[in-house]
Amino acid sequence: MVTKKDSSLLKKTQTPRSSERLWIKKKLFWIACIIIAVFAVYLAWDYRGPLEIPLQPDNACGIPCLRAKDLLVQGHDIDGHLWATRGMVAYRLQEGESKFARQYHIPTGFSIFWLRNFSIVRRVTLRPECVELLPISEGEACAMSAGRMWYRPANGEDFEETLTLPHYGIFTGQGVRNDGLARLSDGTILFGEYFTNRDRTNVCIYSSEDNGSTWQIAYDFCPGQTRHVHSIQEDPYTGKVWICTGDHDKESMVAWSSDGCKTLNPIGQGSQIWRVCQLVFTKDALFWGTDTGRAAVSGIYRWDRTTHELTKLIDVPGEMFYATRLSGGTIVMSTVCNGSKNEKDEKTRLWIVTHGKNVDSIVCGTRSSTRKFAKLRFQRDQGSDSLYLTCLNQQEYNDGDLIVISEKVLRAAAEDVRTLPPTG
Repeated sequence: MVTKKDSSLLKKTQTPRSSERLWIKKKLFWIACIIIAVFAVYLAWDYRGPLEIPLQPDNACGIPCLRAKDLLVQGHDIDGHLWATRGMVAYRLQEGESKFARQYHIPTGFSIFWLRNFSIVRRVTLRPECVELLPISEGEACAMSAGRMWYRPANGEDFEETLTLPHYGIFTGQGVRNDGLARLSDGTILFGEYFTNRDRTNVCIYSSEDNGSTWQIAYDFCPGQTRHVHSIQEDPYTGKVWICTGDHDKESMVAWSSDGCKTLNPIGQGSQIWRVCQLVFTKDALFWGTDTGRAAVSGIYRWDRTTHELTKLIDVPGEMFYATRLSGGTIVMSTVCNGSKNEKDEKTRLWIVTHGKNVDSIVCGTRSSTRKFAKLRFQRDQGSDSLYLTCLNQQEYNDGDLIVISEKVLRAAAEDVRTLPPTG
């Protein structure tokens, strides 16, 4: 039996312990509040993006370079400034400057893709390529994000939605490839649909004559004719528009048009040789790397403008997505790593073509996750003084590292590779 004296003694012994537990709960509560507040501040900063992202001297692919963090390279505007995106935020590198400056925010509309505004979501989903931006001039721009086309006027007003893509989604595809969006010298903007298209439905090329404010269908591929459009590019020497499609043999084609893609004129189709993601133009020829896993045909090709002769310059172990020509005539291409049959390892490589015939390769990185391709994404345009590339899904680089390598350094690296003694 517990007496009043015992009960009073029990309360006295329990009170300090209860007070201690209460103090611990309050402490944990305030710690949680501080963590939540700090995380909220970080998310707000991450959503807006830093004001500036500097280029720092570094080394990549074993050669000197400049590097900036978390920027997906896009291309140059009419005034020669380079643009890149960090999630949904656009940055501009003015010619001669060493820092990317924040410019504006690209919308997503009311959708789940709004979450791509945050770095943590992009890292978890391995999805830094969430925007395709076509900068024009004085802040005017056309962009694709979240399955919509957006237009931003030069007066600095907000983006407005101008077209909803019929095929876009987490499991449907990215809507448009980086080289499937182009602004021609006459101001016309063209883009071709790029989606998984398992049902092989029709695929469209869209056209805009007002910088993306309104759109019309320029060309409509019949169901089963092709899977999707890889690239649309203007030939700087002839003014013709070139279109590349894929993926199966009968769906692969390299063609040109002189009437805004109303009619297409193939130079080749029906095999993996014509499965191409980006063309490179010179005065005398067209160059490309194949987007195929078939070892027998994968490689770098040259198509002569005069004779129409097709020459294979070199076999390439892997698929090639990106290619460009620098101002001094150096052609650069890159292989991705996605586990295709013709890959000899899990490395990405730069392929450097000089004098139109010498081909050398430089190892760049190692595939990190098997859930996504390892890629070296190039600038959309051609004729720059330097190669601008973004490293994606590679162990040696932070996802989204933007690398700048001058043409002079690239040519010197190619010569060094060529003079190395043979191994094995």
